[in-house]
Amino acid sequence: MLKYKVFVINLARSPERMARISQQLADANVPFERIEGVDGNLLSDAEIEHVSPAALVRKHYYRALNKGEVGCSLSHKKAWQQIVDDQLDFAFILEDDIDLESNFADVVELMAGLPHANWDFIKLYPLRKGSPKNIRQSVAYRQHQFISYHKFPLSAVAQVISHQGATRLLQHMPYVVQPVDGHLKSWWSLGIYPFGLIPYCVSVDLQGQSDINPTGGLEKLPQRRLHKLYLNWQRAFMRLVSTPKLDNAFSLFSKSLK
Repeated sequence: MLKYKVFVINLARSPERMARISQQLADANVPFERIEGVDGNLLSDAEIEHVSPAALVRKHYYRALNKGEVGCSLSHKKAWQQIVDDQLDFAFILEDDIDLESNFADVVELMAGLPHANWDFIKLYPLRKGSPKNIRQSVAYRQHQFISYHKFPLSAVAQVISHQGATRLLQHMPYVVQPVDGHLKSWWSLGIYPFGLIPYCVSVDLQGQSDINPTGGLEKLPQRRLHKLYLNWQRAFMRLVSTPKLDNAFSLFSKSLK
């Protein structure tokens, strides 16, 4: 029997969001635990520099990070650490601004019924669902499909992470050098092989208020465009090199479900 929990990341200053997602989870009859998010706006410049050194951000990203982005990444790291500390086989990690779809409880039951936790990361929502052409491989499992992607989609609002996945993420992400979903998009640098599960079981109001970018200021931050092009080329090259290993991991995972 796999040991798991459902975690909801929530800032202390967002009680209305907590109330909303709590009601949704109660309606789905899914128990959960709240993880208090790290409010980046409350961190001093010295604290930010300690966890997100400016020199490393400049090397690995094309613009400065705001405090909200750093706090969001630290919140996810806090959830990953909780998986390890609680000695869980896996955990759902949800941000508090999502909407649960009607199949969410089914997905919890599906994951709890897997024969093992020998996998790393299952994405439950992409920022842009895009074309089915981004699905690289798939395997049917109990009215759902586990999938792999050609390009791993952005967004970290909902995912399932195993103990081994959390351990690898913590090991390979000692500092915050880009937004958390940017880190995950370069999954090979984190030592994980991420999959997805469709149909997706959560959704997000993309027009809603963002804790990370409440005034739209991120779009106005200066960008080093040549460095951005270089980083995009580097990511594309590493994806090309790493994808055969992802294919092999997905093949082994698919076979293990039968």
